[in-house]
Amino acid sequence: MVDPDDIQGTSAEGISSGGTGAGGTGAGSTGAKGTEARRINPGVPPSGPGCVECAADGGWWVHLRRCARCGHIGCCDSSPSKHATAHFHVSGHPVICSYEPGEDWFYDYTTGGTFDGPELAPPTSHPADQPAPGPKGRVPLDWRAQLSG
Repeated sequence: MVDPDDIQGTSAEGISSGGTGAGGTGAGSTGAKGTEARRINPGVPPSGPGCVECAADGGWWVHLRRCARCGHIGCCDSSPSKHATAHFHVSGHPVICSYEPGEDWFYDYTTGGTFDGPELAPPTSHPADQPAPGPKGRVPLDWRAQLSG
């Protein structure tokens, strides 16, 4: 179940999309749970069909993750560069969701837990014709060996 204080724009603070709420915590929230950094922004579209940083530097990924706050698409922790986690450390946005077809889970880096979240702006996954690992043509033939070594 989604806590309304975790969804941007629904707390007592009246935070709007892209806003910076006053006070930092919603009424009745405790710890990091109700902080502005934890908020989910369902209306923000994803940044693109693949990992932003891998696309820029010629890298590849195993699976993709979407920042639930700003839409940044990064590669998972099984990928060589772990850009989704790096985005969390740089941005402070701790909630991600899968960007894989058929998956709809959310994950909170601060608690290490998964949960059911709200429906996000489409698309909710990378294109179905894009393989995982991906992108097509950039994944080394020995990718499994590279990950286990």
